[in-house]
Amino acid sequence: MKRGGLLLLGLLTACWGQDPPPPPKWAIPESVEVWSVPDTHLPFVNEAGNRLFLAAHLRPVWALLRDNTRKVRVLHIGDSHLQGQVQGRELRRRLYAVWGPGGRGYGFPYAIAGTSSPYDCTSLGRGQWLWARSVHLQPALPLGVTGMAVGTYDPSAEWEVRWVPPWAPAADSGAQLLCLTRTLRAGIRLELAFSDTAQPIRLDLPAGYAKVSCRVPQPLALLRGRFRWEGEDSLGYGELHGFFLEEGTRGLSWHTLGVNGARLSDWAQLPLLKESLRLLAPDLVVLDLGTNDLHAAEASLPAFRQALEAAIDTIRAALPQAVILVTTPQDFYRRMRPLPWLAQAAQLVRWVAARKAVAVWDAHTVLGSMRDWRLAGLALPDMVHLNPTGYALKGQYFAQAFLRSYVDFLRDSLPDPAQEAREALALPESLWRPAPPPVPLTPSLSRFGGAGGAPAYVPARPLYLYHKVRPGETLGQIAQRYGVSVAAIRQANGLRSSLIRVGQTLRIPAQRASGGAASPAVRYHTVRTGESLWSIAQRYGISVEALCRANGLTPRSAIHPGQRLRVP
Repeated sequence: MKRGGLLLLGLLTACWGQDPPPPPKWAIPESVEVWSVPDTHLPFVNEAGNRLFLAAHLRPVWALLRDNTRKVRVLHIGDSHLQGQVQGRELRRRLYAVWGPGGRGYGFPYAIAGTSSPYDCTSLGRGQWLWARSVHLQPALPLGVTGMAVGTYDPSAEWEVRWVPPWAPAADSGAQLLCLTRTLRAGIRLELAFSDTAQPIRLDLPAGYAKVSCRVPQPLALLRGRFRWEGEDSLGYGELHGFFLEEGTRGLSWHTLGVNGARLSDWAQLPLLKESLRLLAPDLVVLDLGTNDLHAAEASLPAFRQALEAAIDTIRAALPQAVILVTTPQDFYRRMRPLPWLAQAAQLVRWVAARKAVAVWDAHTVLGSMRDWRLAGLALPDMVHLNPTGYALKGQYFAQAFLRSYVDFLRDSLPDPAQEAREALALPESLWRPAPPPVPLTPSLSRFGGAGGAPAYVPARPLYLYHKVRPGETLGQIAQRYGVSVAAIRQANGLRSSLIRVGQTLRIPAQRASGGAASPAVRYHTVRTGESLWSIAQRYGISVEALCRANGLTPRSAIHPGQRLRVP
């Protein structure tokens, strides 16, 4: 006992003599400040004043980042300034240097939706697709926070995204891939392939709007997806609203979601917005919209204020504990002339932020005149968009403001938001009186199919169904099965004769040539033990002869358990 006690005392003495472990770099102000310095200092940018306004409203996020015990997720929502992902790349590069790599972020097969892909990837689609973007007056599909969606009734349709260069993968092996999907019924699968040769991963999708996830099995340079369902010639449907790549279980994941032409006034009205926010559950939402609202000839500051308040209220309705950061639109020109109301709009954003308790990055005040950016070779001739070098610098200046305010939090020197607002705000009453009528929040999710309810929003039926030719089938039998003519099938597939081969996929017109309603969905029945053609026909209220014609059988044909029969 005495010897053991002396040994314990010696160990304790040795431990007392050791220095405590150093704090992590994200908890050391000087280590964080290193990454707040941009690569280039522009004389017309107000670096000295580049901090977040009302940054104290971000305390919950600052605390999570300081403790770093779990993943912190950010949704950064914008327009064409973000869709190219150059600004987002620089933000992630700076912030991940402090908190560790958090993943490439948001991705989408942009080409299918008729728009440009980001700088580091290409995309394509095969088969028949529906698509929608939030800039349309009447989207073909209901949209959520991503502002884009593609959907298909075609089981042979697929989407593909390839990142370049191939030796710089978008994610490492083991990263998490999360997909936002919508289906019209159960039994739909999402198949994901991560190379040209590997076996795909199959994810069963619930009916309605949902998120599903898996682990990336290898360094990710290619991602290919398709929707599959039981009986490839039956009517199924699947939508993709985007995918998200994250790495690690702690630190920060910053997702930038941009849609060319997106407006703040349209964003809060997206039908699936609130549900998508709940599914993604971000800790911080960054609203980086407004340029397209203020660029319009009929731009109205009261309407801009109304749209901003509606967007903030919609986020809070979906996420009551949401932390929100709003940016002011950077200076830009219209028809090569400056817009005098942009400075008032920036002041209006700060005023709304004070009323709604959200933080602001005042890009308009900090970044200076677009004319100076153009003269420095950092803006495009339209004087609205920056070039890639300009967007990279803008991302670095945003990161500078974010990191500086975080350092103020670490040093317990954040300004009191009430005092900060009193000293900085002075807004003419003409900009906010009389108050505009409130904007209604987003429509009910039940109209578009969500958790707990039957899907109600059904996109337009396809022009074609698809049939894979089985052994022994003829073109005449297939035509009779679907209630169309042989000539219609030949025309839809460019066939010069009626010869077809096993395994060939045929397009079957889903609408009559006269433009009538779409053909009804094909039904199937799997034969159970003890069932006969007569009992199956009775179950579906049809004749035995009709059931036999639909399946190329006779009333005396034998059937066996597990066999699939088409029910006309």
